[in-house]
Amino acid sequence: MPDLPTARIAHLTTRRLRIRIPEKRRDVAFFDFVQGRLAAWDSVERVETNPLTASILLYFSDAERLLLEMDAKNDFLDIDFDAIAQPAEPVVTGAAARSFAASDHALRSWTQNQIDMRSVVFLLLFVGGVYQLLRGRLSTPAPTLLWYAGSLLGLWCDHPADAADQASPGPSAGQAG
Repeated sequence: MPDLPTARIAHLTTRRLRIRIPEKRRDVAFFDFVQGRLAAWDSVERVETNPLTASILLYFSDAERLLLEMDAKNDFLDIDFDAIAQPAEPVVTGAAARSFAASDHALRSWTQNQIDMRSVVFLLLFVGGVYQLLRGRLSTPAPTLLWYAGSLLGLWCDHPADAADQASPGPSAGQAG
């Protein structure tokens, strides 16, 4: 029996599964064969294949049934289930959060814990909102800036802003950063 092409799971949601088979890129006959086989499975609602990107997109109704069918009926792909990675933190979001935390720590250190980044952002938003109000921009910029400033204070939520400060791992008031 010839070796089965290795497939890796590229994307998985509650209703879709994307499988990539790089070694079969541009093999139209293979992807037509796979599409026909997968379309016959009970748990599969729709199959889309793309030989140019070497991918198969499965739309399914029940993940458990799909996995059972894969185990019972899959004799044409060697699917690497171990390669399913946990979703990683988005790079930009993680970098922004780390940068904000580092800036906050540096600002607290320089000001002996008198000023933090949240206060600076609040002040900038508030001053920007007042400036826009004075310019007569009542429709969009001023209310938006003031709304965000109020959100930083916790005015629009059920819990006060101080609760977030108490839960933060940073230095407390009166403590040098």
